[in-house]
Amino acid sequence: MSRSNKASAPLAIWGRLLAMLGLVVLAASCTNTVSDIGVGLPDVNTDTGAFLIDTLTVRSSTVLRDSVPSSNSSYLYVGQYTDPQVGRLSARSAFRLGLPGGYAPDPTAVFDSITLILKPNSYRYGDTTKTQALVEVHKLSRNTPISTTKYSYTSARLTPLGYDSTHVDSLLNRNHVAPRGRARPSIRTLRLPLDGAFGRQLLALGKAGRLSTQDDLDAYLPGLVITPAAGDEGTIIGLDATATDAAMNLYYHLPTDPTTVITSSFSLVDGARHFFQIRANRSAPGTAIRNLPKTSLGTVSSALTGNQTVIQGALGLQTRLEFPHLTDLRQFGNNLTVTSAVITASVPTATLTPYAPVPPPLSIYYTDASNHPTALYQSGITYTTGISTLTGIEQGTYTWSVIDYCKAVLANTIPNNGLLVASGTPDVPSRVIIGDSRSTLNKLTFRLYFIRVQ
Repeated sequence: MSRSNKASAPLAIWGRLLAMLGLVVLAASCTNTVSDIGVGLPDVNTDTGAFLIDTLTVRSSTVLRDSVPSSNSSYLYVGQYTDPQVGRLSARSAFRLGLPGGYAPDPTAVFDSITLILKPNSYRYGDTTKTQALVEVHKLSRNTPISTTKYSYTSARLTPLGYDSTHVDSLLNRNHVAPRGRARPSIRTLRLPLDGAFGRQLLALGKAGRLSTQDDLDAYLPGLVITPAAGDEGTIIGLDATATDAAMNLYYHLPTDPTTVITSSFSLVDGARHFFQIRANRSAPGTAIRNLPKTSLGTVSSALTGNQTVIQGALGLQTRLEFPHLTDLRQFGNNLTVTSAVITASVPTATLTPYAPVPPPLSIYYTDASNHPTALYQSGITYTTGISTLTGIEQGTYTWSVIDYCKAVLANTIPNNGLLVASGTPDVPSRVIIGDSRSTLNKLTFRLYFIRVQ
């Protein structure tokens, strides 16, 4: 950055800034041009000072918000995977089934089989080359029915999910054993044969007229729960909860026509209620980031997590960015205008893996002092890659403007509570890790340009 022989006056300003903010500040005197500083600065004149600050303090911390609703999502998840960064993730889902219209099997009907048909999408989080149980099916406990009036949440603390997992016979899979296979991304239909005794009872209740309404079905079968097998390890599978052909199909025939299969379909979409839960074991062997918050709205400084923070939608992990010295800029007077303020967050290459999905888009929220999001600030911030000028290798980053936030704080129209950075897909478990302002190779940068008219 060039300096003129009139630089002595701005030097005094720099001294004040260093004393007030404790910052390393790059300054431009009245002779700085627009191309020297950035976009939108005024033409050079003797009354204007233009400034760049690229070391304004940014405090980073990871925040936990466990009140993430999942009953409003069209997704279900099931499976387990140990992410080397954030621990062992376990996903399970629950759903009601809809009663087929006019379910009144002929009294002579003979049971053939019963199958749960699930519709995986392309989402996979884990190692799809591993063989795993696909998947265990349980009856939802009558003591924990799926609410039809309130949200259900990803957190088991907020939404208890009861089912019998203590006895082998409690599994509804045929022969009480879940089939095993690889969760290839190309799989679009997952057929799970169920226990014959369960199917025969369902048929018998229908023949007896005891399943004539949805309430009758809900009383007998409040819902199904799909889970990974205990100790299983492979991948988390994404499922479409609203697919019209996702259903529990009961197959039977009449003695007078044994070759004609009759199907009664208890569909997920007609059941109209579903949710999923994902939990994490941060103490799993090999987990790199263990000191993440455990209580709702709790925070952990990036200094305790390796100078980085975590953002993970369905698990409620967000990043809070605070700018404690931003208001000190008011010391430059009332005639101060911020012309640009940009944050660039770098993603450590070592945290990327072919087993974890591509980092999600981000949404930024205003926040109060207690980590509650108060309003959306900006959304649709996408992950991009390029060659880092610092390391010379490919680096993933997110970049967004905070100029409106800075202007509002300096104008004293909003409190300087900072911003919450969250996944733009809160019902998806994809995660991203970003460096903080003290990180050596994955530095979070905050570049602020302003002008002061004297």
